[in-house]
Amino acid sequence: MGLILLLLIWVTIHLFWIGRGYPLQSLEYTQIWKKIALSLPFAFGLGLAIAGNYSDLKKSRRYWQIIYLGFCLPTLIYFGKFAYAKLAGIYGYPIPSYLLLVPYGGGEQPFGIPRAWYVLFCLPAFAIALGRIVQLIEKDNFGMRSSWPYLVILPLTVTLFFIEADRFGMVYVMLFLTLSLGIILFKYCRRLSWKGGMILLSVLVVSLGLVSVSVSKNSQWQTLVADSKVAAQVDRYDNWKNRNKGYPINELGQIPTDSNYSRLAWAIVGSRLLIENPLGYGLMSLSFGALGKEKWPDSDLSWTHSAWLDFGLGYGLPGLFLLAFAVMLGWHYSAYSKAPWNLIGHWGLASMALVMTTKEVSAESAINAIIFLALWVSALSLGNSNLGASPKSEFVDS
Repeated sequence: MGLILLLLIWVTIHLFWIGRGYPLQSLEYTQIWKKIALSLPFAFGLGLAIAGNYSDLKKSRRYWQIIYLGFCLPTLIYFGKFAYAKLAGIYGYPIPSYLLLVPYGGGEQPFGIPRAWYVLFCLPAFAIALGRIVQLIEKDNFGMRSSWPYLVILPLTVTLFFIEADRFGMVYVMLFLTLSLGIILFKYCRRLSWKGGMILLSVLVVSLGLVSVSVSKNSQWQTLVADSKVAAQVDRYDNWKNRNKGYPINELGQIPTDSNYSRLAWAIVGSRLLIENPLGYGLMSLSFGALGKEKWPDSDLSWTHSAWLDFGLGYGLPGLFLLAFAVMLGWHYSAYSKAPWNLIGHWGLASMALVMTTKEVSAESAINAIIFLALWVSALSLGNSNLGASPKSEFVDS
């Protein structure tokens, strides 16, 4: 809580004495940061309310079911819209704008959602589900009745990323699958029944199959090394300043893919700008472009593809440190919450922090969500009177 309050104080100081774009920064402060500040009591109160009912197994189980469903809703809503769009195409039904699955970037549609946001808000449910499956196996309680809500969300999430052709979404999926499989194989494999093992294996095979097909079909992986070599030469080629210039030819004699080239080039340039401007420009999303314009008037930059770097360019190294350290502490203390509530921090919060490393999501919804989650999981840990104890499952899923 203290680090988040310090972050709000720092943002306030930044607005009046440090920032270089006061009109836009003031608008951002009164709209975005006001909402973040108002959400803090709710995050802390929610954590305390849940933690205060750890001993009531019936209430705790019901609260967990509601919260877990909330994490799954982004994925379920996506497929609800997807299914309606298919039916509308077959039977000629009209599709309201709020049910449209708008292509990547959102276009001009008021309800358009960029692909990066799907990954940010759908991955936590996937990670939490894997963590819960590991817990159920550890407690010898893994079966179809107790685990179906977690098994179902795994292939659904992978399918969503497959449909959206999000390669980093698939990378995150692979990381969490590898981690959970490693834990199961090396620690709890003997606790799986034959039937439970076959159920889990079937779900994981489907998920891993979709991941492998997605990776093999994505040409960006095939030219990654060659594209990276030319993208790293930001002093020799300044094509990164403006996409309209085109990109230099890589060693394969091809034009680098936009994602490969811009991600690395902008990461290098953005890191240099952060070192040159350690106190930041003052905007949550657009500081990279503003600082670029100051240094290179002919540049046309937007985001760096890394929310952590974008946030640092906005609020400097102090702001970046306060946010990152708050997330780290939330993750650390979540280990002392009662199971399965500890999964929200150890798996859910970790997944959001991971997505922010390679996704351009330094905006109101993402920053508000990760601050809310960090404070919430910290409050959840206060319900465990013995912080040195290993968390125990307080109820059985049914």
